[in-house]
Amino acid sequence: MAFTMRHYGTWNNTIDNYCLTVEQMVSGALDHWPGIDAGKVTAAYRASINDALPDRVSLQGDEFYGPAYPDEDEWQGYPLDDEGELDIAAIVAGIDFWAIVEQFDQEV
Repeated sequence: MAFTMRHYGTWNNTIDNYCLTVEQMVSGALDHWPGIDAGKVTAAYRASINDALPDRVSLQGDEFYGPAYPDEDEWQGYPLDDEGELDIAAIVAGIDFWAIVEQFDQEV
């Protein structure tokens, strides 16, 4: 069954006001961590973000999308903001970025 999607925000206005893209954030974080493949870290971080989001919400490029009309209990078990909307920033904050980096540090 098709559903109407809506834009939930960009990486820049939802997660990191100092970085326009996920790649920019990862590259900046890894500036002083030589030998780590930023592309692999970015791919793993993106996968972790999408795994943590509800089923019908996703990070596509640097934009978050999801249902325009979520089911009444669709966000049950996920953090909500003050207006009862899905709190994507809280979900992403729950991902241990540095644990992902350390996985790839073992490859060096």
